[in-house]
Amino acid sequence: MLKAVIFDFDGLLCDSTPLHREANYQLLNFYKKVKLPSIGSREGMRINEIMQDYKDVYNLPGTIEEIYKIRQSFFYEIVKNKLEIFPDAYPLLEKIKQKNIKIALATSGDASYINLVFKKFPKFAKYFAVLVTGDEVERGKPYPDIYTKTIQLLDIKPQESVVLEDSINGIFSAHAAGIPVICVPNKHYSEADYSQADKIFSSLKEVTQALVF
Repeated sequence: MLKAVIFDFDGLLCDSTPLHREANYQLLNFYKKVKLPSIGSREGMRINEIMQDYKDVYNLPGTIEEIYKIRQSFFYEIVKNKLEIFPDAYPLLEKIKQKNIKIALATSGDASYINLVFKKFPKFAKYFAVLVTGDEVERGKPYPDIYTKTIQLLDIKPQESVVLEDSINGIFSAHAAGIPVICVPNKHYSEADYSQADKIFSSLKEVTQALVF
């Protein structure tokens, strides 16, 4: 019996990928560095882990904590002005709520970011009975920590839930925690292989229409 649906946030419920990229560009401009064509896929990873890569690749001065703080200051301002929840997220969340199934949010984003989102979109925030952010766990995706913690807070078994994800690292993370995954691929990473997901849908609207819960 399905008791909970666990959502990722970035790329699944909002189109934040361009906003993250904009913040990264602003960070590099701050340090007067030129963006390299690619430093690999970091889809679904925590920002502090990505900043470790940026520090190494671009030889940024200062500590990871300092770099992270500067980067997030840019990002939070962008979020305030530009971030929007996907319109198709609301019908899906409402449908799950009406079935008396618990809804959780398990995101690689930090608590300050999600608190900012919840403040901006209070209607959206009310759907979630449980919230786990990336700074609450020791290891980020693709490790299972964030989904394991979410299951513990929901007080259910992994097989009594399903995860909705948009990233490969998120799929691996949920599966490592023993949870089946429905994937709505991130449109900014169309070349990625999402075949490890248990089910794949092209949009949140398609998930809602498929009556998968």
